[in-house]
Amino acid sequence: MNILVTGANGQLGNEMRIVATASHDNYIFTDVAELDITNLDAIRHMVDDKNIQAIVNCAAYTTVDTAEEEIEFCELLNATAVKNLAIAMKEVDGLLIHISTDYVFGCDPYNTPCTEEKRGTPPESTEQANCVASKTYKKLIATTLSYAQHGSTASLARTL
Repeated sequence: MNILVTGANGQLGNEMRIVATASHDNYIFTDVAELDITNLDAIRHMVDDKNIQAIVNCAAYTTVDTAEEEIEFCELLNATAVKNLAIAMKEVDGLLIHISTDYVFGCDPYNTPCTEEKRGTPPESTEQANCVASKTYKKLIATTLSYAQHGSTASLARTL
């Protein structure tokens, strides 16, 4: 299977590179320099050219501190881009895996398992964009905190 990984230079993308080494599937790792996921035609071209059957989206606007000032860009990356990925996979009957934060589901009740039917009630603009994106596809992986060998979460974990 040909699997496209977007946001491959970020924390989660780098972890995907490590995991992929043990797989028999063919992974194509991209970041913004190789593929603009806000451009549906660019995604379609990549899917067609590389015969992509699945996309793992590791790209996201995650800087919560500046999300309030950059709402349009946040929505572009966390909602429009994800919708584009979903459309491209739907057109080829492919699979989209989008990893998102559990903050999409707000605080009522907080930190409880969610079903696909749970409505989003996000408290921040970053998460509002993720919430919009989550309505585009049927399965969503939502996490409170990711752990990695590299990246800010790993640094934070070492600091704590």
